[in-house]
Amino acid sequence: MPDEIDSRRKRLHVSNLESAIDKQIREAMERGDFDNLRGAGKPLDLSRDPNVPEDWELAFNMLKNAGYAPDWIETRKQVDAEKAKLFAPLTRFAANPPKQEKERAHIQEKLVAQFRVGATELNRMIDTYNLKAPIPQVHLGRIRVEDEIEKFLVKSKE
Repeated sequence: MPDEIDSRRKRLHVSNLESAIDKQIREAMERGDFDNLRGAGKPLDLSRDPNVPEDWELAFNMLKNAGYAPDWIETRKQVDAEKAKLFAPLTRFAANPPKQEKERAHIQEKLVAQFRVGATELNRMIDTYNLKAPIPQVHLGRIRVEDEIEKFLVKSKE
């Protein structure tokens, strides 16, 4: 009985998963399961986004052709830009901190205060984005302010 369980575990182990999938695909190809598929040998038509409902497709195409994206995507771009701006001063300081301890402590304190304010605002933007985003898989995690400050303080001491 234990040998049977061990062999089953070996067969279902993650390291064997890819080879098992490859084997199934190869066997299906040998049986001809992929022969005579619709569109075989032709390039894929990627002009239509399968995630866009048909009743919204015209509106999305008009936005795309005009150089715009759906609001949630534009909001994501803003969030990414604001996140980069928020972390840039911390990164610059950690890369080149002042030599004098007093000056370093003063600038660190100022940067931490600015980061707290900026992160609070960025978290509001992230919440807005998450409300607009159509599926949970594209949602963003909020900035963990105290964790990020702790990482910054540790990194700037190195």
